[in-house]
Amino acid sequence: MQDYIYQHRKAVFICGVAAVIIIIAISVFFIVMDKINSATVNILVAPSIAKVKVGGKVLGSYGSFKMQPGEYTVEVSADGFETKTSEIVAVADKTVNVRVYLMPTDESSNWYKEHEHDALILGEIKNEEALDALQKLKDDNPILSQLPMEVDYFTDNYSQRVWYTLSYVLNDDISGFVITITDYSGGNREAGMKRLKNLGADLDKYEVEYRDASMQYKGGHAF
Repeated sequence: MQDYIYQHRKAVFICGVAAVIIIIAISVFFIVMDKINSATVNILVAPSIAKVKVGGKVLGSYGSFKMQPGEYTVEVSADGFETKTSEIVAVADKTVNVRVYLMPTDESSNWYKEHEHDALILGEIKNEEALDALQKLKDDNPILSQLPMEVDYFTDNYSQRVWYTLSYVLNDDISGFVITITDYSGGNREAGMKRLKNLGADLDKYEVEYRDASMQYKGGHAF
């Protein structure tokens, strides 16, 4: 064997060099492709049978996919369901989420009742939408990040009591809210409004609802 290798040492050397070059070329290829496809699109779609096209390229209805940075049109479709299209911007070294659910075109369809897996995906997407909407509402209205707030006081025997609380109630579609002053001791409407103003709330912009809950508690105090 050693004699064979010695006799063909030139060929063995050439093969070894070729193998190294091929390995380097493959490594460089993947590095370059990774740089080119440096954006990530994370997809979650209901129903899971839906066809997802991003920039005309068909992708799966679930998972993360590498893409070149840029603007893309997303089309989600399935037989017996509505079709939805949207626009996304894929950014290098960042992930953009695609969260889409389709409703059956036949209003009597029980697809999501009959397909538990798709029903779970539908619920997850709706929960994410609600959380995103709430976060946007908080970003646009900093007062929400300071609520709820409880305003307390102490009696002569150091027993803690609640004067009033400041909170908010979201609209059903999470597009807006109502700030609430719940008064547990009575006569604190103006104090609540003043505190909201001190917190930076624009009282001309927000709807504020006053609730007198003092009669619900013995002696007018909440324990």
